[in-house]
Amino acid sequence: AGGRRGAATVYRAMPDGETLGIFNLPGFVLPDILGESVSYDLRKMSWIGRLEAQNYVLLVAATSDIRSIEDLQQEEEILFLSTGYGSTVLAACQIVANQIGVMEKNPIFLAGYPGMADSLVGLIRGDGNVALAPVSSARKYIESGDLRAIAVSGDVSELEGVATFAELGFPVLSLLNLQRLIAGPPGMGDGLLKTMRDAFDRAVADPAFRKAAADARLEVRPLNGNAAAEEVETSFSFYEKFRANLGNPNNF
Repeated sequence: AGGRRGAATVYRAMPDGETLGIFNLPGFVLPDILGESVSYDLRKMSWIGRLEAQNYVLLVAATSDIRSIEDLQQEEEILFLSTGYGSTVLAACQIVANQIGVMEKNPIFLAGYPGMADSLVGLIRGDGNVALAPVSSARKYIESGDLRAIAVSGDVSELEGVATFAELGFPVLSLLNLQRLIAGPPGMGDGLLKTMRDAFDRAVADPAFRKAAADARLEVRPLNGNAAAEEVETSFSFYEKFRANLGNPNNF
């Protein structure tokens, strides 16, 4: 709950530009969608800009016989590996399972891994037969030949030879992604907010920042403050459509 505490701290802070937060989407959207009580309202935040966006990739082990979504649909037992309940990755797994038509096979969501790398190592080890991950998290395992990419979200594939979900007939899955946005508390005045947004725009365009971000393997895809606020609304709309698919898979 450290992230939620941070979000609440920003939400309650004085709107003087001295307290800002980095919010991931849909991570901070999901508690509200899942009916959990939170002490912040994303729609009231003063959005400064989007820093990063990453698409998701559907993965299997390189040793797997699964080479396509059609192959996955034919599997008798489907076991998704993921981080815990309420995580963006688990939500993505549940939505993908629904959209590609495998929910009637009662897939198992093994959602106990403490981090993304742990679940991907588990996939290589054979703990399950499919997983989803941000492209940046999975890329090294794909390049090493340990994992095979089946499909990627987004409008254009970042992985050579890997089709997008839309190209494979699942256009709604194009919107699956992980974003990181910067915001201040509600009520920042127009002048202060413009100053903060202008500073953000200059910072993300700075060559030194871009180099540091690349060295840190960040997928910098900046948006201005107005566009960032629109992404928040889009995230709420998208995940609200799948509310019924996002229950805790470990409630037996």
